[in-house]
Amino acid sequence: MITVVEVIAPYLERADYKGALERAMEINSPIRRLIALSEILTAYPKDEVLAAMFDALEEIKTTAERAVAYSILGRSLYVLNRDKDAELYFERAIAETSMVSSLPLRGEALGGIARNLVLSDRYDEGLKLFREAVELLQASRALSSSAVSSLLKVARLIERSAGEIPNEIALEFYRLLRSVYSSLNFKLQAKHVEDRIELIEEVLRRGLVVVEDLIERGEVEIAMSMMRFLPLESRAIAMLELSYWLFLHEQPKLARKAFEDALEIFFVGKFRVNEAAVEAVARRFLRIGFLDEALILAGILSEKKRSSELLGDIVITYWRLGDEGKARSILEGISDEDVKKRVLAVLEGDEDVGHEQGLPLTGGGEERGDVPEDGGAREVQGKVEQEGGATAGKGDDS
Repeated sequence: MITVVEVIAPYLERADYKGALERAMEINSPIRRLIALSEILTAYPKDEVLAAMFDALEEIKTTAERAVAYSILGRSLYVLNRDKDAELYFERAIAETSMVSSLPLRGEALGGIARNLVLSDRYDEGLKLFREAVELLQASRALSSSAVSSLLKVARLIERSAGEIPNEIALEFYRLLRSVYSSLNFKLQAKHVEDRIELIEEVLRRGLVVVEDLIERGEVEIAMSMMRFLPLESRAIAMLELSYWLFLHEQPKLARKAFEDALEIFFVGKFRVNEAAVEAVARRFLRIGFLDEALILAGILSEKKRSSELLGDIVITYWRLGDEGKARSILEGISDEDVKKRVLAVLEGDEDVGHEQGLPLTGGGEERGDVPEDGGAREVQGKVEQEGGATAGKGDDS
């Protein structure tokens, strides 16, 4: 079944918000239309979208759906920075659930509201409401088999939420999820969640080295999900490591996206850069022929000697590849005069000088992206999701 987010996604991707709005208005189900409109509002916060959402709300007749609908509107009002109105709609949503006579439906409604609280970054309140939904459904399981179905629906919402929360509170969501699966005697699912909890705890304890190990083993998707638990400085390094791995395994689009995300963290985050780690990754890029990336990372380094040595290596590599103009241009930017003189000596033919200083005197002919024999390429197990794959949108969780 195609989700409402998938219906409007092509329009949002090309910023055709009017087209997305028209397509959303063709959705017959008012609750599904409301979900689609909430996604549009996030990218296109206009009054006409909000007005269409209120119109959809008026068409919703069942109490359980109206409760969830109020929470969707609450989440959307947070997008518009109307926090007081948003809180009122969440309060109204919770109050509405008390009028739902069916316990399974009430539990599902509470789960839907909790999910929208999480999507509004109200993690503690979302967790509290998820617990209330679980307790209600677990208590009513003996009365109705439909309660088990509702409990599983809420469990999926808890899992989606746990996978998106960018801090330690995600552990509480996973622990709640584990208790749900254990109560249902779903041993395999409970074990999977237990493994995830242990991995997160290890990342919180040991940090970057755990994520680096996952990347080296090719467990890229798991590594990406674990990066959110790292401090910003370590997360930026991990994104660079991921970018290198993706380039090495011929995933250039994903690699560039990871590289750009890492740069954004460096430029926006307020932390002291681990220059040794940045230089190490830059040299790895240099070894496989990605000189532009190495050059960009050299610009992050503030230590004069370290930056100059790296730039010197980049200059020599460009020179050996025949791009003398680029080499001399970068040479002028080397701030350490001793390094500049040594590199210049290499360019003028005194190769022994460069070798003595540890500068690579690489042979010509390597193309950008080629991996030399000692580049460390090896068989790594793991599957990287291709760009363009279907991804579930947040709004559809409701």
